[in-house]
Amino acid sequence: MTTDNPLRRIAPLAGVLSAGLNIAGDLTIGPFPDGSTPAADLPAYYRAHGAHVSLGGTLMMLGAVCFVVFAAAMWARLHSARVPALVSGVVLLGAAVDAMNELNGGAVYHLLGDIGRDPAVTGSALQAWHIHGAEFGVSGGAVLFLLGIAAAGIGYRAVPRWLAWTGLVLAAGLLAPSPYGFFAAMLMLVWVAAAGIALAMRPEPVAVPSGQVAQPVG
Repeated sequence: MTTDNPLRRIAPLAGVLSAGLNIAGDLTIGPFPDGSTPAADLPAYYRAHGAHVSLGGTLMMLGAVCFVVFAAAMWARLHSARVPALVSGVVLLGAAVDAMNELNGGAVYHLLGDIGRDPAVTGSALQAWHIHGAEFGVSGGAVLFLLGIAAAGIGYRAVPRWLAWTGLVLAAGLLAPSPYGFFAAMLMLVWVAAAGIALAMRPEPVAVPSGQVAQPVG
């Protein structure tokens, strides 16, 4: 089934905006002290860089909003390809969890940029929030999202195979210990941008006969 709806071409490009805003946020924040930085050293850092940290957090939150639009476009793609509800549901759930994680991360940086310059905030309180921003764990939402896309592409041809296989590799990378998990998270930004461009250029999945549910590819 084909459609002339321009949203089918425009909406996936939100992935490019999401990746760009997240990268811009990282670059705006710049070198960030790790979680083991002594509490006594943090106030001086935030007095000098707090405004950049706050702005970077705002850019990341905007990137998360764009990711939601991209993920919705991806889900619509799977829905039109008649991918089983279980697979598309995993994609949607993973996207929602990852978006909330990214929104929370951006909000923490925004908060840190503000309270880090407040002399009334104690060093220990600032350090507790700083650790939340400096360290990270496995992004379960991103893993679910990528695994769902991999299943939809490899098993049902709903997305290009290269997108599915690279998503599978990235999902495994996100589960790897640091620093490999961090590098995988950075590469996922590139993947999201590439996926957005790919879906915008080819908005329609492989056609499935009307009235039939896509079957796994053997």
